[in-house]
Amino acid sequence: KKMKLFKVLTVAIATTALVSFQYVTNHEGDEVHYKIDQEHSILKWKGGKSESYFHTGTVKFKSGEIEMDHGMLEEGKFEVDLSSITITDENLPDAKKSMLAGHLQNEDFFNVAKYATAHVHIGEYKDGKLHTTVSILGKEVSHDIAVTLKSDAKTASISGKFDFDFTEAHIPGTIPEEGDTESISPVFSFDLNLALNALEK
Repeated sequence: KKMKLFKVLTVAIATTALVSFQYVTNHEGDEVHYKIDQEHSILKWKGGKSESYFHTGTVKFKSGEIEMDHGMLEEGKFEVDLSSITITDENLPDAKKSMLAGHLQNEDFFNVAKYATAHVHIGEYKDGKLHTTVSILGKEVSHDIAVTLKSDAKTASISGKFDFDFTEAHIPGTIPEEGDTESISPVFSFDLNLALNALEK
């Protein structure tokens, strides 16, 4: 009986020690700060009047970071460089691409001379949806977007394809003029691939 009791106590002590060790190792560094890997991050966009009349392109990030706590997103913020807008339409001459990019950057659309940066703040991530607020043209627009968020001790990623409605931003080029039978939609489609690296403590 003494031997049996000894074995029980030994197992209990070992189990307690293991649980304590796992708690320490699992909770060390639970709060992780990640910074964007600009070289491996890209935001593709698609916008136009219809599914048969549209343009595609890319835009780059100036900066970005997120905070994770116990594997849960706390918050994040990013800066999008609107002066980096490019056109990627297939079979379109380079001169036409440059003209279209300039058109998007001038007062007709994003007025880059005055609003060179779009600020993005991300918050709650729940059921595959990420609460996202974009500050553009001096206005804020918020939506929940469908993305996949992954993270480990060294890296994190946010990726997904989604639509974002900028109606509330009142982008000039998307506001129909009197007599227009069709106009540029304020709803843009995006293909996001964000790569982030954990910062050393």
